Amino acid sequence: MKWVYLVSGATRQAHHQSAARQVRQLEKEVVYVRLMEQTREIHPGMGLRTMYELLEPEGIGRDAFVALGLREGFRLKAVERHTRTTFSVKSNRYRNLLGGIWFTGVNQLWVSDITYVYCLGRFYYLVMVMDAYSRRILGYSLADNMRAENNLNALRMALETRGISDYGGGLIHHSDKGGQYVSDIYTDTLDAYGIRISMCDEVYENTHIERVNDTIKNQYLNRIHIASQRELMQKVAQVINTYNNKRPHQAIGKTTPSEYENLLKEIPIEKRTKMEIYTQERAERLDPNQLKIQFN
Repeated sequence: MKWVYLVSGATRQAHHQSAARQVRQLEKEVVYVRLMEQTREIHPGMGLRTMYELLEPEGIGRDAFVALGLREGFRLKAVERHTRTTFSVKSNRYRNLLGGIWFTGVNQLWVSDITYVYCLGRFYYLVMVMDAYSRRILGYSLADNMRAENNLNALRMALETRGISDYGGGLIHHSDKGGQYVSDIYTDTLDAYGIRISMCDEVYENTHIERVNDTIKNQYLNRIHIASQRELMQKVAQVINTYNNKRPHQAIGKTTPSEYENLLKEIPIEKRTKMEIYTQERAERLDPNQLKIQFN
C-alpha cells in the first residue's frame, strides 16, 4: 500500500481516518433508514420532509435525509382521488358565519365533512368532526351509506368527547350544505347544545377539514392492507388516534393536536395565535390557503 500513499499524497493515518469516517457514515445511514422504516409503519403516507421534522435526527441535514430516503426507496406513491361525497341542498336557511371572526381557542369552531374510503370492493363513508383551532378530531363515524345518522353519530361522539351540555352560542359548527347536515335530526341536536350553525357558500370554504380528510385517507387508510370490515373499523380508530396524538402539525407549532390543547391551558387568550378562516365574502384580504396567523 506504500505506493498508493505516495501517489495520492496521503499518509497512512489520513487514509485510515478517512476510512473510519466512511464507516461511521454508513453506520449512521443504517440508523436513519431504520428510523424511516419505523416511522412509515406508523405514518404510511408521511413525506420525507415531514418525517425529518418529526424525527429531528442528529448528524444529518434535511436535504441529505430526503436524498437518502429517496435512494433507499421511500418515495411515496401517488394515490387516486375521486368520488363525490357532497350533494348540496339548495337552502338559504344557514349562511356562512365565519367572516371576520378571529378564533383564539378550542370549542369556538368545529368543522365537519364526509369522505369516502374504497375498501373490500365497495365504498365506505367516513364522517369526522374536528376542532378547527387545535386540529383535534373529536368525533368520527364510518358506515357503508351516506345517511344522516352517520353524521349524527360523529357529532354525538364529539359532544361526548368535550362533555359540555350547553355551549351558549359560543361554538360554531361549520360544514357544507350536504343533505345530512341540514337534516332535522342533525340541526336539532346542534340547537339543543346551543351550537350555532354555519354552512359554506362555496366549496373551498371548508378546507381545514378537507385537508384532514386527505391526510386520514390518502396518507394512512389507502396505504394499509385491510382484510375485513371489522379490521377497517379498527384501523380507522387507530389512525385517528395516531393523527391526534402522534402526528405533529406545522400550523400548531409542530405539536400534536392533543399536546396543543394541553399547552393552550397555560397560554392566556391575549397571547394566543389568532386564526381567521377564509370566506368568499372576505376573499379580497385573506390568504387563499385559508389560514391567516397573527402573532402578538
